[in-house]
Amino acid sequence: LWLGGPGARPTDLPERRYTDSGMQWGPDGRAVAAGDAPADSLTAADLGEVVDDIRAAIRSTGADAVVSYADDGGYGHPDHVRVHHAARYAARAEELPFSMIVDPDSGQADLTVDVVPVRAKVRAAVEQYRSQVTVDPVDPRDPTALSWVMPHGARHQAPAVEAFRHDADRVPQAPQTFAEFSRQGKVTAVVVALVLGLVAGGLGTVTHQQTLGAFPVGIVLTSLIVIGLTVGIRLLYRSRAMVAAVGIGIIAATQVLSSVGGQSSPLVLANVAGYVWTFGPAAVTALVLAWPDLSGIRASAAERSGTADRA
Repeated sequence: LWLGGPGARPTDLPERRYTDSGMQWGPDGRAVAAGDAPADSLTAADLGEVVDDIRAAIRSTGADAVVSYADDGGYGHPDHVRVHHAARYAARAEELPFSMIVDPDSGQADLTVDVVPVRAKVRAAVEQYRSQVTVDPVDPRDPTALSWVMPHGARHQAPAVEAFRHDADRVPQAPQTFAEFSRQGKVTAVVVALVLGLVAGGLGTVTHQQTLGAFPVGIVLTSLIVIGLTVGIRLLYRSRAMVAAVGIGIIAATQVLSSVGGQSSPLVLANVAGYVWTFGPAAVTALVLAWPDLSGIRASAAERSGTADRA
């Protein structure tokens, strides 16, 4: 793709061409910006526009990672430096990992890759830059050898190993399910679930006998709270342990409050609402604990679907 062209340009913007910003060699032998960069050059363009073009390229290619120059542009070329910053912003905006090309001997590499087995692909890629380099023909004596001549006459040999430094690690996602919690997190989650069960059990025991006219509003609301709490926790955290803690808390609170008043306790009466509140939470908890965990099946199905789509 050409940056600013089809596939690397937002569809609501007219296509454009970025020209070379030019460079000159500094006293230390590294490239520095030229003083006469064209108005339509890459460095003269708005950085946000360049970022949007790279984001369009990421999306059109379905990229799952972005690799670009290090922040010095490799050897200082202003366009390389510009692309580093734009690509890094684009990768972050698309929530993709970003890696920079570094010298294998610099001590900065997080990853080194033996590229000799894919030398043909490297050659084919370098040959696309006809305005930049002249690639030497394949040497029959050593087909893995690859070299090219730069416009200023310097010959470069393709390295056998390429090295990359990863950008700062992305902020890890917060645990989404009980299984992803740390041991301390799991203990805390179970304790919190137990406390929720105790609170729900206490409130339910006190209010389940309430009526609104002839309508048993108390037992209906308390039953909905029990169902919502147990089912919600099971669906959200996929945790039987937390559901069990909620059920234990509800039953414990009910039994404790009932026993405090003895047989004459007005909290749990021998009527329909009393029987439902006495046995209902245990039944609901048992049902929620019993249903199978389908998350693994759904994940496998999604993976198979994704593989089929890619094929």
